[in-house]
Amino acid sequence: MKIWRGQPDNFQPFPLSPKEKGHIWLAFSGLSFLSAANSYMWPASSAATGRWAWIHNIFYSQFGSSGDLVLYVVAGSAFLLAALSQYGKASVITSKSQ
Repeated sequence: MKIWRGQPDNFQPFPLSPKEKGHIWLAFSGLSFLSAANSYMWPASSAATGRWAWIHNIFYSQFGSSGDLVLYVVAGSAFLLAALSQYGKASVITSKSQ
């Protein structure tokens, strides 16, 4: 799908290296863990409403007022694993090129 009329057929908007992708995933992980700390300091007093309420309500019904804390720790851990995976790919590429 072309974004604008003059776009070439083989256009890639952001050709990122695995190390750069790892930095992005690490930033998402840090933000998730900061949200977990925020949720720990000020836990939710009632069920959530809004667009992402379904996932918050699943964790709220399972873990009570600390459901958001668990959700953010799980998300942060998944993002951290994705970052480590990308860093692993970067080290494999670096070792093969030497």
